Amino acid sequence: MEKYSKIINFIKKSKSIITARDFKSNNIGYYYINKLVKDNYIKRISAGIYGKTDSFDDDYYIIQQRYRKIVYSYNTALFLMNETEVTPNQIEITVPREYNVRSFEEGIKLHYINKDYLYLGAIKIKSPYGNDVICYNLERTICDIVKNEGSLDKEQLNKIIRNSFQNNKIDGNKIIEYAIKLKCEKKIRAILEVMI
Repeated sequence: MEKYSKIINFIKKSKSIITARDFKSNNIGYYYINKLVKDNYIKRISAGIYGKTDSFDDDYYIIQQRYRKIVYSYNTALFLMNETEVTPNQIEITVPREYNVRSFEEGIKLHYINKDYLYLGAIKIKSPYGNDVICYNLERTICDIVKNEGSLDKEQLNKIIRNSFQNNKIDGNKIIEYAIKLKCEKKIRAILEVMI
């Protein structure tokens, strides 16, 4: 039982979400995982993903663990970067065009991109619950929103862009580099001319 006490201690020190990879890297087998579930220390959220029973589920982290080739984008990226006061009513993610999307649950809006550009401007950021997730940086997010008109209210977009430029949050060279690759250079240059 000494091993089980050590495992319980590991659970107590862990973040709210624990993956099968976390258990494996700590040499904790399925017997102990099932015992932890039975003894109500953890709950099974989905295949290979567990949560501590005394904590809230971090949907952003769970989705990222469930679907490895995704990047949070558009309004969700703005929310994760604290660039908007609006809490998105759905989670927006970008996936490679060839990604199998049949398994995605409701409440997730998908955007598709050529796999060569999936991680262009991707950064690691903390979810609202303190777990690491991947989203696009501000330059990439603005490119995506400008390219796909209607994905964000125009007034809100103008406010975010104005605030970003006034507070020097935008790297001009980086946003042009992204705009060229994402084929929205003309629109981005028109914005830059007004803002600079």
